[in-house]
Amino acid sequence: EDEQKLMTSLWEPRMVNDPLLFVLFAFPWGKKGTVLEHQAGPRRWQRRVLKRVARHITEGKAINLPKLLRLARAPGRGIGKSALVAWLILWFMSTRIGGSVIVSANTEDQLRKITWAELNKWTTLAINSHWFESVGITLKPAAWLSDLVEKQLGIGTDYWSADGKLWSEENPDAYAGPHNHKGMMVIFDEASGIPDKIW
Repeated sequence: EDEQKLMTSLWEPRMVNDPLLFVLFAFPWGKKGTVLEHQAGPRRWQRRVLKRVARHITEGKAINLPKLLRLARAPGRGIGKSALVAWLILWFMSTRIGGSVIVSANTEDQLRKITWAELNKWTTLAINSHWFESVGITLKPAAWLSDLVEKQLGIGTDYWSADGKLWSEENPDAYAGPHNHKGMMVIFDEASGIPDKIW
């Protein structure tokens, strides 16, 4: 019954269309005894980005072929860029059954040790952490959730994942090709270090 309520909350249209609402709902902001005990929520600039994503979704629904949303944030140490990346991945994975996320970074070390480490940290804190399992640089739904979605909702889950993707400047074509009619998000962390050929 609690699981059904959680699914209803995370799959309702307002949550699907509003990553800030998801972030405020999914994590234990201000909750005593948690690492977020002394934090009320995302920083101001992070809220602006999350609201911009929500606005883009709303605007896209008004036209037949929505434009891509491209956002960038200037560098700075410890300002919460990797946290924002983790929230967006978890929002997309939690609210878009069957959707795909591709995540790349300027180096393999950045992808594995910073981006994916941050994603694992926030996945552990999420209200629906039990929905997912992280293996290497892949976050996918737990077997029980995949089974439930396939049997009860008739939705295939083969492409429902967030995948860290390495790139090669010598072979940029190997990066091309992914598509998913259930939805797709691509994130470049430390994007200024990713060659134009990959873009």
